Amino acid sequence: MPKTCRRSFSALLLATTLGAASAYPAAASMPLDGPPPTTANYSFQIPAQPLEQSLLALSRESGLAVMIGVQGGALPIAPAIHGRYTVEAALDLLLAGSGLRYRRVDGQGVVILPPRKAPQPLTALEERQVEARPLLEEIEVIASKRRTNLQHTPMAITALHGELLRERNIDSLEQLAADVPSLQVTRNGDHTTSMLYLRGIGSDNHTEAGDSGIATHVDGIFSSRVQGTAVLLYDLDRVEVLRGPQGTLFGRNSTGGVINYHSARPDRDWSSEASVTLDSNQQKKLSAVANAPLTDSWALRWAAVKQTADSPLSYTSDSIPARAADRYNNTDLFSHRLSSDWQLGDTVNWWLSFESFEDRGAGSLPLVDYDTPVTIDTPGRTVLDQDTWRSRVELTLPSAHTISYIAGHSLTRRSQDWDADRESPVGSETNPAIYHQSNRTVWSKYRAQQHELQLKNSDNEALRWLLAYFHFTEQNAIRFDLEHQLEDGSGWGGAPSHSFQQPHRGTRLNALYGQLDYDFNASWQASVGARSGRDQRYDRGGRNIACPDLIGADRGGELGIIAVNQASARPDQCFVANYNDVDRAWRSTTAMARLNYQPSDAALVYLLFAEGFKPGIVQDGASLSGTFSGVEDPAFEQNLALLVQRNNNGAAYVGPETSTNIEVGFKLGLLDGGMTMNGALFNTRYRDLQVSGIAIEEDGTELIRSTNAPSATIRGLELELNWASSQNGRVSGFLSWLDARYNRFYAVDNEFPEYGATWNPTVGDPQSSNLVDFSGNRLKQVPRLSLGLNYRHVIPLGDRLRATARLGLHYTSSMYFDEANRGDRSGFLWHNSAGEWVPDPAGAVRNIDRRPAHSRWNAGIKLAPFADNWWLDLYGDNLTNELVASDVHDADVAVPAYYYSAPRSIGLRFGLQFD
Repeated sequence: MPKTCRRSFSALLLATTLGAASAYPAAASMPLDGPPPTTANYSFQIPAQPLEQSLLALSRESGLAVMIGVQGGALPIAPAIHGRYTVEAALDLLLAGSGLRYRRVDGQGVVILPPRKAPQPLTALEERQVEARPLLEEIEVIASKRRTNLQHTPMAITALHGELLRERNIDSLEQLAADVPSLQVTRNGDHTTSMLYLRGIGSDNHTEAGDSGIATHVDGIFSSRVQGTAVLLYDLDRVEVLRGPQGTLFGRNSTGGVINYHSARPDRDWSSEASVTLDSNQQKKLSAVANAPLTDSWALRWAAVKQTADSPLSYTSDSIPARAADRYNNTDLFSHRLSSDWQLGDTVNWWLSFESFEDRGAGSLPLVDYDTPVTIDTPGRTVLDQDTWRSRVELTLPSAHTISYIAGHSLTRRSQDWDADRESPVGSETNPAIYHQSNRTVWSKYRAQQHELQLKNSDNEALRWLLAYFHFTEQNAIRFDLEHQLEDGSGWGGAPSHSFQQPHRGTRLNALYGQLDYDFNASWQASVGARSGRDQRYDRGGRNIACPDLIGADRGGELGIIAVNQASARPDQCFVANYNDVDRAWRSTTAMARLNYQPSDAALVYLLFAEGFKPGIVQDGASLSGTFSGVEDPAFEQNLALLVQRNNNGAAYVGPETSTNIEVGFKLGLLDGGMTMNGALFNTRYRDLQVSGIAIEEDGTELIRSTNAPSATIRGLELELNWASSQNGRVSGFLSWLDARYNRFYAVDNEFPEYGATWNPTVGDPQSSNLVDFSGNRLKQVPRLSLGLNYRHVIPLGDRLRATARLGLHYTSSMYFDEANRGDRSGFLWHNSAGEWVPDPAGAVRNIDRRPAHSRWNAGIKLAPFADNWWLDLYGDNLTNELVASDVHDADVAVPAYYYSAPRSIGLRFGLQFD
């Protein structure tokens, strides 16, 4: 009996025995029951060959289980298929004229059936026996830059397909994190961006100079700004989360892992759908999809989503009035995507996409809790627009080699007003006797381009190779104003406001990479890969400008003539506080080696060595000393040249970060295709780990500063389960255990620079009494234990309707938001230099930078006909209304403020589908 996918012999025998005696309708394109045909579109390059081999290729390229239930005799020659088709359309072509038919099993696998022998239906017993063995869907991924089955890919990957995302109501990064081991997500307020942490690696630097340690790719295009598809998870074919360093195939900023988003591609069937969501938090969400095959070789797909929600916050009476829809922590997002898929003959495929994203929300504020009103004197305002073009041209050569050219271009523009104090009444922005702080992005522009050329041979070779060239550039420009007036009218460094102006700050990367995979035999495989590149970071003309009064209120944003430094300025004149000019480059080479063993079709074990690299980042530079008459003063020019040299010697940048990972993993198929259990045990060593945070300078100035922690180690265990517990039941879940600690790290406590020894021992350096020892501390955003568990059950309601009930749990143990690992404040602080306890003016507070353990429950029930042309979904998120913090904003105040996830919501979703 031939077998085209890796299933147990007993499952195939069942399909064969029942299939030989069955009598089904002859139409191969119409499954008899279960869910409708899948609409995912795949690129098939299958030559004319025996049907068994063609079905093997279809299974491999689509990731769908295909079983042959035909006994005796040779299978016919199947015609060639070249182009993009749904699985059903491809099967129609392959089986045309053969008399064979196919049947979907539980909507996950396909059984090829012999010709009809008698016009009699299956008995009820036989029908139940065919459906008696539940099977799991086989998901394909391209984590290795090739289409492979998830269970046959020797990497730690979580893959969630589009139907699962929709079923679980996963439409944001925060919700995605609840289904992915070791993933944490938090939000920044004054830059409107998400910050990702995977296996303890990420970045708090949310500025234009910062990069996450988790690389984000959308349809193969590197996304340096986490917006658009990465925020609104809509119309996706799947999401792949690759855990651990991915420096070979995915390059820069992947020391912790990679998140790959794959949007749904245009297919060859007319279809459209629309849905509306309403919930108890006054959330309204509208989404729509339309797919149009214009010709046999060209199809278009358009998808859009509009999401709004009122704010759960209340304002005090002395705030600027605002309705709930316009207050901070509201939602006002819109995005749409138009994609084109064009098959030019049998050898060329061109996919092109344009995506636009808009954010018009007020911004996110840190809170004491949702019940405590905030005082607002700066109304929240965000104007963020992002336009992205993505393209992939793929040429199949006669030798079955493939050349791919991947290109992307994005332009992001943002301006924003943000209330940083949350306690000053209206009028503080013009009254020098009242504390006032606001953050304003006056303007910003981020322009990124990517070009990548890939050459690889056929997936069917025993020795598979890939060679590629990658080029990426990003040019940034921003003006960011801070008003931070103290009660005496002064501010940081004696200036109540600063304007950070970076007109030309950017990055450039060129790299070559490649990978070899070799099958020694049916059981053993080895892979090696390497990437070598050059990263450049620069800031040209960047200046931090300090002003003697408030920029926004008193000057209308105008700064006038700017003095070259404070010593050269008049009392009423703005001056340059920092010169940020710098230009640095780093060369790097990362490697990967892997050995995997498949003792059977249902088991895989692998040993992996992988490296990651994250280039250095620029930051605010040095200050200029001396008195000068202006920019034309020769002495100024000489001193500026020396300052720039000092910047390039380390004053205005932080060095690269590298990671080395040793991992042992396994993937098991159990219960004859009814269960999968995947796991990974790893040890990752980091050198020069980039750590960022708000630092308080000697003059009181608050700046985002980064440093390199010399070394850190992360050890962990991750397990993932998928189980078809019954014909109608599904269980999925994960468990993650992490031990992430700094091996050696001396630093100044950013929040309590003079009192850091309260929680961490002093280094004992007489030249720097504030230097304390963080060695042995846990990395931030790393719960030691986290787990997720989901169950869904399908309940038939007669012959036409079904209900799908689901229940989900997400648990995490406690974790820290800061490297200092403070935990509580006792009411007393240890003064580093005086060596004595002093009263804490803010008093005793618990959990100033620590989140306690918590659990979140979600549930829902969906009603839909078997035809799936409409659905009605009632859901509840955070049912116990847990107040869950994702980060802390102020740890040194009497009542700390945190960024919180959404409160409990009960909602209803209704959708329609048209074919």
